[in-house]
Amino acid sequence: MAHTTAEGVTGSKPAKLPAAGLASAGREVHLKDLAAVVSHHWRVVVIVPALVTGAAYFTGRDAVTQYRSQLTVQISSPKQVFARMDDIDVDELALRTDPVLSEALVLTTQQLALRVVDALDLQLELIDPSVHRGNVFAAVQVEPDAPLGDYVLLHSDAPRRFQLQDELTGALVWSGTRQETVEGPGFSFQLLTAQLPDGMVRFRIVSPEAAAAWVNASVWYGVREATNAVDITFTGSDPTLVPHVLNQSALQLRLDGADRARQLATQRAQHILVQLDRADNDLQAKLRELQEFKEGQQITDLSAEERAVVQSIQSAEQERQRILIELSTLREALAYEDSIGIETLNRLAALQGSAANAAIVFQIHSLLDLYQEQRTLTAGALGLSEDNPQVGAISQRIRAGHEALRAAVEAAAQGLEDRRAAMGANIAELRARLGTFPGKATRIAQLEIERDILHDTYSYLLGQYQQVQMQEASIAPYVTILDGASPPMPIGTNLRQKILLGLLVGLLLGIGGAFFLEYLDQTIKTAADVERVVGVPVLGLIPYEPKLSVVANGGRKPILAMRVLDPDDPTVEAYRSLRTNVTFVAAERPVQVVAVTSPGPGEGKSTTAANLALVLAQSGNRVLLIDGDLRRPLIHRTFQLVDEPGLTDVLIGNASMREAMRPDVAENLDVLPSGPKPPNPAELLGSDAMRQLLGDARRDYAYVVLDTPPALPVTDAIVVGASVDAMILVFRSGDTEESAAQRTMSQLGRVHARIAGVVLNSVSQRHDRYYSYYSKGSNRRERSPGRSIRERLTKFL
Repeated sequence: MAHTTAEGVTGSKPAKLPAAGLASAGREVHLKDLAAVVSHHWRVVVIVPALVTGAAYFTGRDAVTQYRSQLTVQISSPKQVFARMDDIDVDELALRTDPVLSEALVLTTQQLALRVVDALDLQLELIDPSVHRGNVFAAVQVEPDAPLGDYVLLHSDAPRRFQLQDELTGALVWSGTRQETVEGPGFSFQLLTAQLPDGMVRFRIVSPEAAAAWVNASVWYGVREATNAVDITFTGSDPTLVPHVLNQSALQLRLDGADRARQLATQRAQHILVQLDRADNDLQAKLRELQEFKEGQQITDLSAEERAVVQSIQSAEQERQRILIELSTLREALAYEDSIGIETLNRLAALQGSAANAAIVFQIHSLLDLYQEQRTLTAGALGLSEDNPQVGAISQRIRAGHEALRAAVEAAAQGLEDRRAAMGANIAELRARLGTFPGKATRIAQLEIERDILHDTYSYLLGQYQQVQMQEASIAPYVTILDGASPPMPIGTNLRQKILLGLLVGLLLGIGGAFFLEYLDQTIKTAADVERVVGVPVLGLIPYEPKLSVVANGGRKPILAMRVLDPDDPTVEAYRSLRTNVTFVAAERPVQVVAVTSPGPGEGKSTTAANLALVLAQSGNRVLLIDGDLRRPLIHRTFQLVDEPGLTDVLIGNASMREAMRPDVAENLDVLPSGPKPPNPAELLGSDAMRQLLGDARRDYAYVVLDTPPALPVTDAIVVGASVDAMILVFRSGDTEESAAQRTMSQLGRVHARIAGVVLNSVSQRHDRYYSYYSKGSNRRERSPGRSIRERLTKFL
């Protein structure tokens, strides 16, 4: 085949978009190829952005602008308020939680939100989010138990007067001027403007819980990494209300911690006060009992020796009780199998005897340091996990510290056991000595011992009560507001931005849809598609011509481009190029009898056959055009001839070749019409009579062009293909399916028909811009846009 000739015809190499097609065509994808796809599917590229932009407009025009305000607070350690002042304190939760995060979580509680609602009277809620409360109402007050309902405030019939109505019942609730306070059931407010938006303002009274839920849903916080600073934001549609709600939330968070500390101090003070009253009553009762015993026995006092023994017994008894308490704590610590509990560790740290034990104090401080280091590594969202090697090493050191503390506790417990035994023996000896004194003196000594014990208890409780009162008075908030609420800033996108975004998204979707449709389109459009699908050269590219479009559906007569169009028309020039390529094919291998067919009807085979015969005749060659489509003949209509007699009459012997032929229809062109429609077209075309007719035509004509039926619906063209020198296939650009073209090639290949090439019909100028050279009124060759841009850039640089 004359591939070199085909290259000359298809030098522009119009491209099909799908990557597989381009790869098979052996060329790169250029910008003009992508632009061609967009141009071909311009409706999708225009309609989709219009729809998306319209949807963005209709959905965005009613959208309410949201505003956001932000402030920053600093949260100090709550232990400064809750910790004991005179003891080492170990908080078990402090070892496993982040105190800053724990305090920030209070922002999301309903209790704090209810306090914000109560402080700002947020139960009054405007129904229209585009109306801002701070621009219309002032001095709003709502009772917590105000009845729920919807209300509307509007101008009355009288000038400068307003009415408040129940929207459900329409009942008049209030009437007055702007200077007066608007009074409703359980609420009141003042008007800030003499003109209401849209002539009315609609609002409702909601429950405190509903308003608190709105506050909780709109507040957000974030702890800054490695700091105790917390950023708090609040988002809402009312810019006049957003900063006030945010400031109030931070204020309530600041007061909440101090209130909780005061509440705990008050509870502790009340508990101590109850114990103090009980100790006072017991002490007064014991004093009365001692006084009554002395008065009844007429004894004023003990002797100096007896008093010394009593004091010794009292001191020894107090010391033994202290030893027993410390010993109990030490035994509790030794009862743990793995490690000493947090509460027991606190008790060990508070024991007076332990404080004097340097080994226990050292081990406690060491464990506290290890616990703090462990919490630092594991606290927060970015903390290390427990299976981390570094955390595991600290855990191992903590276990070793517990073992060392247990050893120190065992040694201290043994020493206390020895002291307790010695103290018991001493008390027994003192009591025995006291027994040698008279009985009345012994009873007085016993009562005085009990009195002193009660007095010491009362004194201790009184000191604890005074200490708690001092702590309660000195409690201060540990949350500091570093920056107040910032001015409310609009967030999200406005209507113009939404429209622009919708346009951009629509363009992306439209262009993507165009490329997707191009990918799904399996029709042949370009010469590159022909070579990729069927692997044969393209003999001609016939541009789309509206004047010839009447044959698109195959039901009307073809039109001769050579007679209808201007000689310089691109379509006429395309048929001349087809003639040249057919001549080159004949130069390699003799081609005298050419059959023209197509995969299906309406693809332009009859028009191509008629115009090809006409241009061959115009070159001075004697040409015979035979209408071999015995099923739907069109050639006689093209040249306005009588259909009978024709080819059918010659094949069945009813007429001779000379009788059926129409001579000199055009210069050097004879036409043999189809004749009457036979019942067996395929058998006639494959008969010996048909072969004899073609043999006779070879002697009299330089070229014989045979129009045949479509190859896929019937077998006529397949039968003729075995008898002619070459077959020319006609594909319609954008209409012929790739699968149909391949099936046609397969069927012709079975009879070893020679395929001269393909004529691609109705090619759009976007696929081959070089035809614009022949356009009417053009006196110069069109330059490609890419070349023009390159020339301008080169000149500029």
